[in-house]
Amino acid sequence: MIFQFGFIPVFFLALLTAGCTQGPSRKEVSANLQKKLDLLQNETPVIEGSLVYNPTLVSMLYQKGESYLSPRWDSHENIEQMITAIRNSKSDGLNPEDYHLSAIEELAGKIVYSNAVSAPDVARLEILLTDALLLLSSHLSGGKVNSESIDPQWKAARRTLRADLEEFVDSILSNERIAESLTYLTPRHNEYHNLRKALEKYRLIEDNGGWELFFTGMAKIEEGMVHPDIARLRRRLAVTQGPVDPDTPDSNLFDKTLYNHVVLFQRRNGLTPDGIVGRATIEALNITVQERIASIEANLERWRWLSEDLGRRYIRVNIANYDLHVIEEGRVVFSSEAIVGRPYRRTPVFSSLMTYMVFNPDWIIPPGILHNDVIPAVIRNPGYLAENNMSVLRGDGTEVDPVSIDWKSFSASSGFPYRIRQAPGRTNALGRVKFMFPNQYNVYIHDTPARNLFVHTDRSFSSGCIRIDRPLELAEYLLKDNPAWNSSRVKEVLEKGAELRVNIPDPIRVHILYLTAWAADDGTVYFRNDVYDRDRLLISSLRETPPGASL
Repeated sequence: MIFQFGFIPVFFLALLTAGCTQGPSRKEVSANLQKKLDLLQNETPVIEGSLVYNPTLVSMLYQKGESYLSPRWDSHENIEQMITAIRNSKSDGLNPEDYHLSAIEELAGKIVYSNAVSAPDVARLEILLTDALLLLSSHLSGGKVNSESIDPQWKAARRTLRADLEEFVDSILSNERIAESLTYLTPRHNEYHNLRKALEKYRLIEDNGGWELFFTGMAKIEEGMVHPDIARLRRRLAVTQGPVDPDTPDSNLFDKTLYNHVVLFQRRNGLTPDGIVGRATIEALNITVQERIASIEANLERWRWLSEDLGRRYIRVNIANYDLHVIEEGRVVFSSEAIVGRPYRRTPVFSSLMTYMVFNPDWIIPPGILHNDVIPAVIRNPGYLAENNMSVLRGDGTEVDPVSIDWKSFSASSGFPYRIRQAPGRTNALGRVKFMFPNQYNVYIHDTPARNLFVHTDRSFSSGCIRIDRPLELAEYLLKDNPAWNSSRVKEVLEKGAELRVNIPDPIRVHILYLTAWAADDGTVYFRNDVYDRDRLLISSLRETPPGASL
């Protein structure tokens, strides 16, 4: 197969460096490569306007040929595959122009159509192709954006290239396996490939004009109503969810089919699934297709950050979706709703290993909550500690009379010389069980006495820890391989009320993530509110041109 640049075969470029035309000799190309690579090593290199992102690696690769600075792109198959790969990078939410697409195509056209092919042009094309391959390999294997540079709290298990980048690129150039090898670099997670399909779907919607904005003069629209706006609502939902054919000849009637589509839309967008089109649903309907595409691209990048190996079985918390899943061999075996940190007390993103749980836990108040919540509460209400089963302890564990403390004299900067402990019990903030995994944030998963909060769709209520609505079921699942534990034993321990640490027979990895878009295997695409405003900076960073040197 010959890749076509327009209608001219690009493999003609390979013939130039092989000396099969009236073009420059290999010696002339090598000399020009040397000049350009020397300039790239300067502090402020300027060569004809294009950025080179990996000048050092580019130079090293040209030392791996038959002789110093031997051309690397003397295979028409490699050139064909590389240009196709650059164009296809858009399918991964990346920008083909980051990989010199226009410059490469312009040079290719210039060389093909010119009767006087120049060695500088061939050398420049060589470097651009090589740099594009290096950069695209890096982005597919680990992400375009440095996760921690835009979000210092992103500490999830990182993905790493399975081979040295220089050796990897040298190998695939030598073996003409560019397309296959770049595919190998993309994340293997099923979620990544589902999102790629979602991106294709939403780009097609964009190409077809997106969707019209939906407005109504009514306070809300619900089942049973008849109004001309309802026909427009059908058309809007049909764009992303398929035909919404009316149950009767009257398309202005809010019928059962439309109700079901509204509920589906609300579930897909993290809204209360009541089937009523109110302000929140209308706002979601009017998020543009361009915004949705940007969200999908941002989450593709997050999957490129994430390790290939999350574990044979693992716990995954999605902060943005307020949920917890246990996944075994790629299959969800346990689910629970979750409460996460408030926007100003964010739950961090990280990975760890859960090794034990504690039934009937006490709670030593963390410094942040102590100074921001507890001390101010005691100042307002001197009976606060007693009402909440809390006591003040010295370092040796002896109690201190709260009345003897000048609470107003302490601040976050001055420190607090005591610990405050909340005893086990039904009012304990950690509930009846907490699940422990070491981390620098003092964050863990636990029960909560505030069960009423789970009725909310937006559940960002905690101070950073993850509260779940099925803690005892999770405990039983984690102890299922220990014959000494069953639901009766758990109930017995809880009734005794004494704190008890229990090791998990098979420790389980925990990944606390932040994903605002994903797609199911059936193609249904889901979006969530960016509660921590993490998408904005990531989307902006993805649109920036990578730093590099001019070529």
